[in-house]
Amino acid sequence: MKELTQIESLSLPALRDQVMERLTQHFSLDLISMEEYELRAREVAQADSKPALIALVADLPPLPSEAMQPRQAARTGPRPGAQWQVGTERMPANDNAICVFGATERKGVWRVPRNLETLCVFGGATIDLRKAIVPPEGATVHCLAFFGGVDIIVPPGMRLEVSGTGIMGGFDHAQNDLDDPDAPLIRVEGLAIFGGVTVRLKD
Repeated sequence: MKELTQIESLSLPALRDQVMERLTQHFSLDLISMEEYELRAREVAQADSKPALIALVADLPPLPSEAMQPRQAARTGPRPGAQWQVGTERMPANDNAICVFGATERKGVWRVPRNLETLCVFGGATIDLRKAIVPPEGATVHCLAFFGGVDIIVPPGMRLEVSGTGIMGGFDHAQNDLDDPDAPLIRVEGLAIFGGVTVRLKD
């Protein structure tokens, strides 16, 4: 496959990385479903030969011309091997993560909306951006924690702005010292009442 460059000279781990990159691009463009992505990703991890890896993407539909080049970590963050991506096609505008006397989470490979409303009442939410597909203009996470907690995990490379208020509770104001000026901006804002909003910086 010509999109997987210099196959013969690649090591098996390097080819595995390129195959995963191609799968992620197809998922970010809605060319494959979440179920198909997860199934193929598991098979990529288990494949023990180059032909087996190539077979896992050989039948995928062609990518649009603007998505033919792999998105490298240099574009999306300073850390080699970064797993988060910048998506440009059909990114959702709004979504919510609500938990009442329970828990909810967003993690793994998922498309981050431009606005994510997070409400926790006697519950907890985890928003993990380490493998996320983020809009190029960034995203805003609006938090309301009432006798509950919101845990937001931000990887190195993403720009970060935190503004929020804690009333008989806590609202972290973390800063990312390793951000890339060209990376998307993640804004975290809101209110914690007898609860907490935690922003963690983690690979």
